[in-house]
Amino acid sequence: MAVKIKIEPIESWVSLTVNEALSPAARSKAIAKYAGERLIGAQETNRRILGRVPPHQTFVDGRPNAPLESVNPERGVIAFEFDLVFDVLRWIGDALIERSPVVSGEYRRGHTLFADGAEIPIGDELPIADEYSFTNMVPYARKIEIGKTKSGRAFVIQVEPRIYERTAREARSRFGNVAKIEYTFRGIVGGQQVNPLGLVRNRRGQGAREHNKPQNRFPTIVVRLR
Repeated sequence: MAVKIKIEPIESWVSLTVNEALSPAARSKAIAKYAGERLIGAQETNRRILGRVPPHQTFVDGRPNAPLESVNPERGVIAFEFDLVFDVLRWIGDALIERSPVVSGEYRRGHTLFADGAEIPIGDELPIADEYSFTNMVPYARKIEIGKTKSGRAFVIQVEPRIYERTAREARSRFGNVAKIEYTFRGIVGGQQVNPLGLVRNRRGQGAREHNKPQNRFPTIVVRLR
């Protein structure tokens, strides 16, 4: 029988078959050794991408933090789950702040994090969500991103424009193997994001169509873990 090993979200399931001539204890030990080696490899990948090794949980046959050697040698399952979303979001948030122009400080303070379209108040715990996104809702955020003066130069000259676009592109380069990262524009209605169809989280929101007109949409970076 094959034992399954998975390291999320770095790789898919790996099936491992060991010598059936070995005793059950010896097979479990061989499986544990192989799983441990895969874990070390995943940790080094995360260190290279993130600059650190994020925490992870271990599940052995569905039991959290059980010894690897306790895996069922016939049809066991070992899974390592890394907590990566916080690292990705923290990098994006820090990059947006670092690249922001500073005059009044309003734009720099305006970067707002959403989870499944709902704003996350500062200081709140990060909820589990299918999608996270950063948006800046100051009235001139769109101008800072892509605006130009009548002479044709960029609206902002203190820093390089297209702050969200550049940050999304670099985030994809760094984290593309663990997350799908998209650059777009979205409107905001009542503290919730408007999707491209002008709806708020799959329900019609009052004034949503109006807020989804190009001039009423704000630069946005969308993050979905793979």
